[in-house]
Amino acid sequence: MQLSNDQLANIAHDYYISKLNIAEISAKYSLSRYLIDKALVDAENTGIVQINIREGAKRNSSLETLFRQKFGLKEAFILKKLETKNQDSEKIVSFAAEQIQSYMQSCENVGLTWGTTMLDIINSFTDTKNEKLNFVQLVGYPLHGSGRKSPLEQVAANQCGAHFQALPAPLYATNPDLVKLIKQEPFYKLLDERYNHMDLLVATLGTLQAFEEESFMHRQYENLLFRDIRRDNIAGMIFGRPYDHEGHFFSAITNKIVGISDQQIVRTPVRFVVVNSRFKAGALIGALRSGIVTHLVTNEIIAERALQLLEDEKHS
Repeated sequence: MQLSNDQLANIAHDYYISKLNIAEISAKYSLSRYLIDKALVDAENTGIVQINIREGAKRNSSLETLFRQKFGLKEAFILKKLETKNQDSEKIVSFAAEQIQSYMQSCENVGLTWGTTMLDIINSFTDTKNEKLNFVQLVGYPLHGSGRKSPLEQVAANQCGAHFQALPAPLYATNPDLVKLIKQEPFYKLLDERYNHMDLLVATLGTLQAFEEESFMHRQYENLLFRDIRRDNIAGMIFGRPYDHEGHFFSAITNKIVGISDQQIVRTPVRFVVVNSRFKAGALIGALRSGIVTHLVTNEIIAERALQLLEDEKHS
């Protein structure tokens, strides 16, 4: 007897979702237990039923200990590599989301940066309802010729049943008077109060190459921001702030940033950084040396590449 796809789906729904046993399903459809069992197998083989087993992430404890000791981290989560780069990236994102959301349970103010990895992390949050939680935009928007990026704080708030505070301002203002004037606005004073009481910050790392790929920023702002800085001295960017290979920030640019101050960042007790690209191993070293990172999520490929770069430094 050949069952239709609709019949296979109904039987699978009763078994996997409604939790009926095979005897109950057999009686419901007046089919033998053999046919019910066969229907469940056919439902899997035809793709009507897709079973995903979520395994706990395997971690490299020796690398975690090394990174904690070497860079003074409170926690380092270094995942073991999987079969493909896509699997590695997805696992880093899902694991980071799980760890960050665990910390958020005891938080009131959580700050986010922007970027595709950050959006992936937010989309990996499990749906919850936490009305005491506030997602706070830490720095202004990186301007584009075609507009600005969507406020990820709002996406996160919707995902977690929380509130959000956006910062309707550009990331950089080359006129220092504009930064001062924005900070005098009533909306900014409310944000500034949040910045003074942040519980958790979540960031990913940027690079100068990524900055230059944004055509508007590259054309209109790069020379104004970096005219006195050698490009090869910039190891990476975090919270909109470029830093060198030793982890030193460029104060001339920091003063042009609209948003949370350096002091407010370092006063925040938990500062997560998530790195899921091996091309950011150099940026990771500078960020770790800066002392701005307290919690790291990455994998052993990126961690080992970073250590190799450190070793190469010694012999250069």
